[in-house]
This record gives sequence, structure tokens and C-alpha cells, in this order.
Amino acid sequence: MYDFKTIKCSHISEIPIQVRCKGPNGLGPEWIPLKEDWSNRWCTLPLNYTMDFANRIASFKSRDTDVFLVSSAKTGSTWMLELSWLLLNNLDYQKAQQSYGMVRSPYLDYYLNITCLKCRHSGVDSMWKADSIDACEQIQDNPRLIKSHLPAHMLPREIFTHGRKTIYVARNPKDVVVSTYHFFSDIKYWKCSIDEFVDDFVADKTPFSSYWGHLVDFYRLRNEKNIFFVTYEEMKRDLKGVVRRLSRFLNFKDLTDNEMEKLLSHLSFENMKKSQFGNHKHFLKTFHETTDNFEFLRRGIIGSYKDELSADSINKINTKSRLFFDKYGIIESDIFGIV
Repeated sequence: MYDFKTIKCSHISEIPIQVRCKGPNGLGPEWIPLKEDWSNRWCTLPLNYTMDFANRIASFKSRDTDVFLVSSAKTGSTWMLELSWLLLNNLDYQKAQQSYGMVRSPYLDYYLNITCLKCRHSGVDSMWKADSIDACEQIQDNPRLIKSHLPAHMLPREIFTHGRKTIYVARNPKDVVVSTYHFFSDIKYWKCSIDEFVDDFVADKTPFSSYWGHLVDFYRLRNEKNIFFVTYEEMKRDLKGVVRRLSRFLNFKDLTDNEMEKLLSHLSFENMKKSQFGNHKHFLKTFHETTDNFEFLRRGIIGSYKDELSADSINKINTKSRLFFDKYGIIESDIFGIV
């Protein structure tokens, strides 16, 4: 079902691997409604991501009411998590302010337990020693909101075979690479310059890459009735419109003007950043050695790459985007607008 291979990356101490799904007939995951040569869809993960984890996630038993939140890393999924959880829980701000979003809605890939300040995982981080798949199975909330950074071909099959509602958050690659670099650098996981990190990102050596394959598969699935595709850029430009569109997708009521105003205020970058549970900075510092200037929520703007990336690095990312998207008749601005 899965193939594994190791790759080299000199900027981290762990040995990364890449995984692809061959499907039961060796041709790829036919349960995904896309025509694709899946032999080229490798996902980069740490060495301790095993065949057992891959198979258990693929066969994860979903519920009719489940909602999955999928994204590449550092695309705005924490922001979308807060929004979607509130819509699924009747705007219960009091409960939302009692625990971190990643505790209320754990990753299928790894699980953070705020009670004991330990981390439970399914192989994506060697620091985290328990079982996130089991944790997701035991969630008592109805509906469950489950997060994942895995690409389409490594997600639970029932997302596609049973039409489980799935929210996908995308963000333009240049801002993603800057945000990811600062996060990994500040938790002392990746040790290199930002230009060197761009090279690793473009070469698909960073976790959950290829970024481009991850994104384009869900972009092509965006018209499936169980898929809600949104970009960080759309959320920044028209959050009210995103809220209305997502409310319909989740079968939530139409918000009154007062409800909308309160929700938009709660979701503002400034309020999320200063929130004890909206900002995961202090929680992450509990089990990571971080730099003094570590920020989980940094700038929250579109186009921050313009004053952080060199012209050469920007050109490398743009070239990779153009070459990849050309195969599907897509240009980057079709997805994100002009950034």
C-alpha cells in the first residue's frame, strides 16, 4: 500500500523519509476523485512515521458528523480552526477560552495534551510519545473537528468514500516558506539561513511537502460537495464573506449582525495573538526549547515575504510554482489573487 524512502537534509538532526500511497492495485489511491499519476506524490515526514501509522490513519473510522480541517503547515489553519470550531459549537466563546484549539480539535497526526503538558503523536515528531490516532478516536464531542497536515493521498479514505466534510486552507508559497522558516528556526528544529531553507522547501524536504502537490490536489477537488476550499488571502480580504460561506457549508444558522461583529472581533489577528488560548506560543514553549524572540503568530499579513526573502529565493519559488502549476493549466493568481 505504501512505499517509503529516506532522503538527505543537512539542516536537521533527524533523517526524513518520503512516503507515497500505491493504492490496493498499485496504481495509487483510486478513492480520490482525481486523475493523477500518484507515483509522483511523495510526502516528506520524519523517520519515525511508520507503515503502521500510515495504515491506521488510512483506515480511520469516521462519523457522519465529522469535519476535517486539512492544510499544509503555517497556512492559517489555527485561525480557521477557531472559526470552524465556534460555528460547530454554537459560538460557545466561554468554552473556547478554556483550552487551546489544538486540544479541543486535535491533529490526527499528533496530539497535544494540555492537562499533563505532554505530547501524544502518530509519528510526525519524535518528541511526542503517545498516540494521536487513538486520541482522535476517543473524542466525545459531536461533531468532531479533526486537524491534519497530511496530503490527500495519506488522509483517512472515508473522507472521500463517505464524503466527510473537509475544510482546506491554502496560502501563497512565499509567505508559507517565510512563516515556516521562522517557526522551525525558533523552535531550533531547522538550523540554516532562510535562503538555505528556501532550497529545502523547493526540493520538497520540509515536513508534509510537496507543498505544491498538497495544494493542487485540493484545489482541483474544490468543487466536490464535501470540500470547502479557502485561502488565507481570502480570509484576510473578506473574512465576513468566508464566515457566511463556511456557515452554509457547516449547516450553521445565518449570523445576526451582532453575532457577526462579535465573531470577527474575536478572530482579529490582534485578539488572537493576545488570547491565552488563541495563541499557542506559551504552550509550545512548554515542551520546545525556543529562541528568545519566538512568536507562534508573527505578522499575519499578506506579502510579508517581500521584505524577508532575497530576489533569488523569490525567483526559485516562483519558478517552481510556474513549472508545477503549468501541468494543470493553473497560474498562482488563479488561487491566491495577486500577492
